[in-house]
Amino acid sequence: MGWKNIKEHYRIGHQVQVTKQGICIGSPYIHDIIVIGLDGAVKKRYDSGRTNEDLRRYQSEMDADPDRLRQLIQSPDTFGEPVVVYTYADADIIEKQCEELGWPNVTFDGEMMYENTFSTDKNQVVEWAKNSAKIGVKTWTRQVQEANERLLFCQARLKAEEDFVTKLESLYPTVEQGNDHCRSL
Repeated sequence: MGWKNIKEHYRIGHQVQVTKQGICIGSPYIHDIIVIGLDGAVKKRYDSGRTNEDLRRYQSEMDADPDRLRQLIQSPDTFGEPVVVYTYADADIIEKQCEELGWPNVTFDGEMMYENTFSTDKNQVVEWAKNSAKIGVKTWTRQVQEANERLLFCQARLKAEEDFVTKLESLYPTVEQGNDHCRSL
C-alpha cells in the first residue's frame, strides 16, 4: 500500500494512517490534515497559509515530485518482525499485524491502534467486543422503546384529529367551502 514508504520518505513526524478517505497525515485531534488518494493524488491539501512548517514541507515535497509520491504508494511497504494483534468489528474478531503495539502506532494495513480496541490478548478483545455488543443492545432497545412511544403518541393524535373531522362534519354538514369567517378578526 505504501503508507509506511510515504512516512519514511518524507520523514513525517505526524501520525500516518489509512482510512476510507485514503492515506491520512494528521494529529491526535485532526487525523486528516493532508489526505492522499491511493492513486497518488493529494485529495486534501494543507492550507499553505497555516504555520506548521512540517506539514508545509511534506506537501511541498509531494507537490515537487508527484510521480515519486505515486511510486511510494504503489510500492509494498517493508516491515520488521510482526507482532500479532487483535481487534474487532461487530461480532468479528480480526487478527492483524504491526511492528509495535499501541497508540499511535498502526497495523501493517495502516489502521490506527487505539488502546481500547487493539491487544495482543485475543481474550481481552473478545471481552471488549461482547461489552460493545451489550451496550449496543441496550442503546437500541431504548431507541426502539422511544420510537414506539412516539408512534403511539402520533397514532393517538391522528385518531383525535380524525375524530375532530368526524364531529365537525356531523355538526356542520352544510357549511359552504371557502367561507373564511376568521378574516374579519
